[in-house]
Amino acid sequence: MLKSPPENCEISLPEESNLNEWEVTITGPDSTPYVGGKFILSFTFPAEYPFKPPSILYKTRIYHPNIKTDTGEICAAILYDEWGPTLNVSHCLDTMINMLKSPSADSPLEEDIAKCLRDKPKEFGKKAKQWTKDYAM
Repeated sequence: MLKSPPENCEISLPEESNLNEWEVTITGPDSTPYVGGKFILSFTFPAEYPFKPPSILYKTRIYHPNIKTDTGEICAAILYDEWGPTLNVSHCLDTMINMLKSPSADSPLEEDIAKCLRDKPKEFGKKAKQWTKDYAM
């Protein structure tokens, strides 16, 4: 994964000696309000991996209904509820990219943002673009 990460992803080890802590940078996908933004995430792998999923946090602020704006935690249902040992880092990265492509107003961590997405999608897009410009460029 470190040598050939998926498209729009960069992976590094903040401490070369610690393989359980990764830093992942995802470039916001085209045709989304996050396009061109560089979103930094931390992946922390538990000793029980792959039987338990990695803990994933957004370090870059993002306007998204499924990501806590103050802590960067992601909606547990999106990744963790269906986790199994056959899933891997590629699955996690695909899930993070798909979250950017398709924010969901279902099971939100940020109800106000979900309400904006449901009721005023153009305003949601405008705010998400502004946050991307302010925090992820």
